[in-house]
Amino acid sequence: MALGLPVAFMAIVYAYPVGAMLLKSVTEPKPGFGNFRRAFTDDAIWDVLVITVRLSAEVALLTVVLGFPVAYFLSRTSKRKARFLVLLVIIPFWTSILVRSFSWIVLLGDNGLVTSILEPVTGDAQGMLYSESAVVIAMTHILLPFPILIIKGTLDQIDSSLPPAARSLGAGPLRAFAHVYLPLAVPAIVSSGMLVFVIALGFYVTPALVGGPKQSTIAVVIAQAVQVNFDWGMAAALATLLLVIATTLTMIVRRLTKVKGLVAL
Repeated sequence: MALGLPVAFMAIVYAYPVGAMLLKSVTEPKPGFGNFRRAFTDDAIWDVLVITVRLSAEVALLTVVLGFPVAYFLSRTSKRKARFLVLLVIIPFWTSILVRSFSWIVLLGDNGLVTSILEPVTGDAQGMLYSESAVVIAMTHILLPFPILIIKGTLDQIDSSLPPAARSLGAGPLRAFAHVYLPLAVPAIVSSGMLVFVIALGFYVTPALVGGPKQSTIAVVIAQAVQVNFDWGMAAALATLLLVIATTLTMIVRRLTKVKGLVAL
């Protein structure tokens, strides 16, 4: 009885929509696998899939690289200061992704702050807007809190006496960190990276606003299929491909790294 409500909730908000999507992919506009045949034979769609996976991988890598030092600092500082700093990390969640994406349009535009700072170094007054770099920067900013919070949760559970113990046995600071502390954090690092990767695969607003035609993601193509072409079958087929890619890559990484939970030690 206690599990009945959560199971029913998941069935309504997850299983039913996914099932309806899978059904549409093989029934509209007519029954069969025509939508998938069109997707597999369209070079433009393959190019978009490659761009989507590449952008997601770049964002996942950047968020983990930038997020780990922040999480490490938060786990090593006092609890009172850490609570305040974690609040600063969480605050961006209270702001709409649309608003944050528009802010990057202002910052990365031809007369934006970033362009003004970089112009003396690069000698180029042209902004970074509508480029792959702009999309990666904006998506990294939006998704960065996820690895910070996930990795911090794991680092808080690591016994802080382990590195000093390793150093007392003759290991240097770097060796103690690399061979004792870091391996315990690897599951959280991998899990947070995969979480960001999966979320980034379905990003629509940010690539559509700060990216150009060459940075169209599969989510943008799906939206166009529905809103412009009214091709629900093709949109469902592309969404199914995205689901298969996300699931397959997650299982591969989980297999290779033996990460069996979102955050594990």
